[in-house]
Amino acid sequence: MSLCINPSCADPQSSDEHLFCASCGSELLLEGRYRVLSLRGQGGFGKTYEVSDLDSSPKILKILTDNYPKHVELFQREANLLSQLNHPGIPKVEPNSYFTFYPRNWKEPLHCLVMEKIVGLDLQDYLRQRGHPIDEKLAVQWLKQVLKILQVVHHQQVLHRDIKPSNIMLKANGNICLVDFGTARSVTNVTNTQQGGTRVVSSFYTPREQIHGQAVPQSDFFALGRTFVYLVTGKELSQFYDGSTDKFEWRSTAINISPRFANLLDWLMAPVASQRPANAEVVLQQLVVLESSGQSIPTAALNSALGLEATQAMNPPKTIPSRSKTSGSSATPSAQPASQPPPSAPPPATTGPTSTAPESATTPITPNSKPSIRPEFGQKCQQTLAEFIGPISAIVYQRTLTQHPNATEQELVKLLSQHIPTAEQSTEFRQRLRF
Repeated sequence: MSLCINPSCADPQSSDEHLFCASCGSELLLEGRYRVLSLRGQGGFGKTYEVSDLDSSPKILKILTDNYPKHVELFQREANLLSQLNHPGIPKVEPNSYFTFYPRNWKEPLHCLVMEKIVGLDLQDYLRQRGHPIDEKLAVQWLKQVLKILQVVHHQQVLHRDIKPSNIMLKANGNICLVDFGTARSVTNVTNTQQGGTRVVSSFYTPREQIHGQAVPQSDFFALGRTFVYLVTGKELSQFYDGSTDKFEWRSTAINISPRFANLLDWLMAPVASQRPANAEVVLQQLVVLESSGQSIPTAALNSALGLEATQAMNPPKTIPSRSKTSGSSATPSAQPASQPPPSAPPPATTGPTSTAPESATTPITPNSKPSIRPEFGQKCQQTLAEFIGPISAIVYQRTLTQHPNATEQELVKLLSQHIPTAEQSTEFRQRLRF
């Protein structure tokens, strides 16, 4: 059975032996090679069909059902971008896969795009059918795949701008694919909405700068972090947002992930774009560190091992932004370089991204109980430690002194080095402090 795609056709079903629709007379063999098999979905201003090609291989046909100029522009942009992107995690579009079709007795052309068919489920449907959230091992596996896709996309100076569970497909072979580039845009062509740009907003997945028409590569990271919060909690994101405080409290619901992985997700979702990762590569590097460290201790056990009392977990010490390694100059949270790794030591499990997002928090905190630790040495300790474990260094430094009030400077360096994830980096830390 073949389908006619004429929007005004009264009876679109026809025999596979026919070349023209028996009802309206429109062609059934599009471009002389594509035969429409079934309707896959519709909504907004388009429809999606499954089609067969000359070699009978299944493909997807997207059709624009109106000719509003902005919709046509978005549709043509998607076709152009997909033809330039070459990655197994991105639907393939062959040359000449974009075309226009004129149905019989229809005044306007239908804009059409044929692309690779991705066999599998989008992650929203997958989680619904699975019935429970994914664990950290699977989350890391999927996150690495999406980041490698974004490497290709961003290196082409393209922003996806609509990353969310329903736009990430899990193929039948276990690989991940990023789909729906209809709202993707070149970095150089992102325009403020006040100047006529296209605003793309998905509730709870879109960061503020994108809402205001100023999307950057880090906007995709924000949406990616929110996507994985949904996957590791299995709950709609609206449940985590408190409009009265503008806080996004999710960590206590994620029971199958470690604090360090939660830190990484909060890093991706930092409120300010400059506080998020600079690129996909630095996030992939942190995932390698996380996997190699074997960090999988539950939050409660890990806090206990660090001597973090419940009152400390609820009220982490506050610090003042100071000098950042990546910038080489003083930085405030709103102007922080977007290349700082997430904290390696776990922050409180009960706080959200507003308190755990990376900050250049390396100002020394010298306890009154140990005046023998020189202030300048304490500052150097924290600044050096921050280069290895991130801005959580201020909290680790204060906690270590509180637990070991009589430690000498040499003992303090040794204690702090135990919070660095690899032996090689731990040795380098001690050597730089001359111990």
